[in-house]
Amino acid sequence: MAQETVLQSIISHIFGHKYYANIVNTRGTDKCEISSFIHRTREEAENHRREIESTHTFLHVETITFRSHKRY
Repeated sequence: MAQETVLQSIISHIFGHKYYANIVNTRGTDKCEISSFIHRTREEAENHRREIESTHTFLHVETITFRSHKRY
């Protein structure tokens, strides 16, 4: 993991650490749900999105960001 700046460390302490997750749709249904994978970087989330799009089971809907004080 890359080195955090002092400002990033303060923001993480106050607001929590930033994470990414993908929302997927099961093909052929109206069912949308959050993926069970939590990613630390946008690049990891984008790689996971490409994997999802290569399957016939799921469609990628959206990549979301959230903050948590818990480290994943």
